[in-house]
Amino acid sequence: MRTSRFACFLILLATFTTVFYAADITGKWTGKNDYGSDWAFNFKLEGNKLTGTMMSAEGKDLPLNDGKLDGDALSFSVDSEWQGQPIKLVMTGKVAGEQIQLRIETADGSWGTDTVLKRAS
Repeated sequence: MRTSRFACFLILLATFTTVFYAADITGKWTGKNDYGSDWAFNFKLEGNKLTGTMMSAEGKDLPLNDGKLDGDALSFSVDSEWQGQPIKLVMTGKVAGEQIQLRIETADGSWGTDTVLKRAS
């Protein structure tokens, strides 16, 4: 009985630690993708809600949509355009210390790339 109570305590502690000790990724993050293109994001974290902007190739700040951070997993989307056509970019990733491993794809899955973001100084 005592062992099961201790096990329950450890499980609850791990759960609360994950929920309440999520990495604070608020700030500017930059990186290059597989093709050498630059990516820049300004993140703001409020609880597990992720907001902010992505800088487009034209230098415009595009808002993040549906952003969230769950433990070390993040996800969001950005409405952008390519050659004058609207596209939705979907991003998923993992926070690991001062780096974010980010997968960037079009919503239809026709294109994708990976990048490692680092906190800008």
